[in-house]
Amino acid sequence: MRRHLRIRAAVLAVATALFGVPPGPAHADTFAATPNVVQVVAHADDTFLFFNPDLRKVYDYPLVTVFLTAGAATTEVGPGKPFSSTCLYGESRDEGARAAAAEIAGVKNPTWTRTPITFAGKVVEEDTLDQAPRVKLVFFKLHDAGDANYVSGVNKQGILEQIYNSGQVTGWHEATMGTLAADGGSDCEQAYANQTYTKSQLTASLTALYAHYNATVVYGMDPHRFDSDPGNTDHLGAGGFTLDSVANYHGPNNGGHVLLRPYRDYNISNEGSTLNSGDSAVKKGDFLSYLGPNRGDIPGVYHGLYDTSPDPNNTFYTPFYSRQYSRWPNGNVWTAVAGTGKLTAFAILNSQIQTWTESSPGGAWTGPTPIAGSGGMTPRLSVTVDASGLLRVFTTRLSDYSVMTDVQTAPGVWGAWKSLGNPNSDNPTLVGDPAAFTEQNGNVTVFVRNLGTGVSGKTLNPGGSWPSTWADLGGYQVRDDLSVGLGGSGTGELFAPSGQGILHWKQNAAKRWAMDSSPLTPAATGKTQVSFALNADGRPEIFYADPNNPAVATQWTQGDGTWTKNPGLLGGSPPMLESVATATAGDGRISIAIRNAGGGVSMASQSAANAGFSGSWPDLGNVIVGAPALAVDTDGRLVVLAMELDGALHANRQTAAGTGSPFGGWQLAGS
Repeated sequence: MRRHLRIRAAVLAVATALFGVPPGPAHADTFAATPNVVQVVAHADDTFLFFNPDLRKVYDYPLVTVFLTAGAATTEVGPGKPFSSTCLYGESRDEGARAAAAEIAGVKNPTWTRTPITFAGKVVEEDTLDQAPRVKLVFFKLHDAGDANYVSGVNKQGILEQIYNSGQVTGWHEATMGTLAADGGSDCEQAYANQTYTKSQLTASLTALYAHYNATVVYGMDPHRFDSDPGNTDHLGAGGFTLDSVANYHGPNNGGHVLLRPYRDYNISNEGSTLNSGDSAVKKGDFLSYLGPNRGDIPGVYHGLYDTSPDPNNTFYTPFYSRQYSRWPNGNVWTAVAGTGKLTAFAILNSQIQTWTESSPGGAWTGPTPIAGSGGMTPRLSVTVDASGLLRVFTTRLSDYSVMTDVQTAPGVWGAWKSLGNPNSDNPTLVGDPAAFTEQNGNVTVFVRNLGTGVSGKTLNPGGSWPSTWADLGGYQVRDDLSVGLGGSGTGELFAPSGQGILHWKQNAAKRWAMDSSPLTPAATGKTQVSFALNADGRPEIFYADPNNPAVATQWTQGDGTWTKNPGLLGGSPPMLESVATATAGDGRISIAIRNAGGGVSMASQSAANAGFSGSWPDLGNVIVGAPALAVDTDGRLVVLAMELDGALHANRQTAAGTGSPFGGWQLAGS
């Protein structure tokens, strides 16, 4: 134990020395609902590996972590193995989860109150940290996919993903530990044994759990499967059940304030680093707390007391410490000023696409108001204003990965959803999230990543119909997160992060898209959202996170029309967690906003039009979910918008026009 504590202390000391420990969150003026965070994972280590450092931003709020399986794989059980039964292995992993949760909560000598609790007729274990009762753990104790004692198909047994995909096939179920004699017999906790869950029963139990804890934000695992990267079967099952159960829950008192945020898992190893060295060190320390002190029984290999399976220093686990990726980051283009002059924001809340609109230009907010028929869509939205001043929104439908769009028929009135299909008929799951814009001539065009990992596009026909086929614009190894906008000359500019660097297309005189002969950057930038803005003289400039130094990088067009080839890092940039929001104010100065490593919003602005950026990064406070958006209202004031932990939209608006004007403080937008 002493060796483990020294390692943990050293990790924290390094992180504190480099970056400091973020202060407690600055709360919004008004919450729509009391913030309560629930995270649902398959195994005890998932929360520390995949939801962190976002995990650490919410420990000052009520936080319930739900572990669906006992994580008891038979590889660690048997003669000559650390555990004599799967039950004992699962219980040891539970102990590791308690140890890490207490460590993150700052409790040095923790004690826990462990209580059976019933959700929709099923009994689970609730553990409450006595010294910080806001921190709770809930264990469903289901069989892990790696438990060879629990044989799929025998008596219609199924693991998480199987019972999720099998739907309501009669008799298919998942069972709790202790149901089989091979689980360990008397070693099992009989209060939770001999229970089975069908798909509908597990969905109902999770829905009841959210209602019991008044969840406003739910962190979940990735429900998305790529054929080229099938992922972990328990993770996929957990993600699917979370998706469905949240759709059946409508926030505290059915008020609609519930926000779902899924996270990617093992496949983040294939992406660029997103975390600074301080967050990476703390994240590894949290994982070590979960594993427990090294047993020392295998020279040169870390063998944790609580979980002996992972080697935290091998090449499989080490990439996770420097990475965190949401499955569907909300990006930065989810606001627009309609032809009425009113600013409108879009986000998925209560499992539907909702809108918030100013009651008058520059005035108070109304909303959230759902767009009919918008259930079952991904949270990544792209918004544009067409030539008539009406708003259009684009997203992807989860059931078949079709690109979907809806357009207003009049201000505030939405028509029926239209499917634009998918350029990937052979494998629709590989379609990317759409990026749309309105061209200078009024055409609306949308782009997605295609099966060949390039880019395809569609342009709305005169008269309002969409073509049946997608045009292939080329490109290779595109990593999604496309960005598009109008350059100063009125031509379209399209950007796509790829394994080769940031690819760039520009419209020629005939309005056809031509890709640059080489990427803008010499190396891969990872899965990074490229943000786009115009300087006062019309020169485009892009912003993104440099994965080798998770700070804001920028490139721009020069006087001769060519792009700079080497990223410039903005001075004083704090480490950032997601994409960069951009806006050009009436005085021609570009401003940017990011979600910083503390979970709040930091901003920076050009020192003058067409100039570089000030080294000052004021922190506007609060703890937000996802990336912020930045807009300019009809009065010329900058407006920062963000979803917060109460499952609601909040806005912070300048008190007067002008980039240097102060902000008036966060306010709840709508209700």
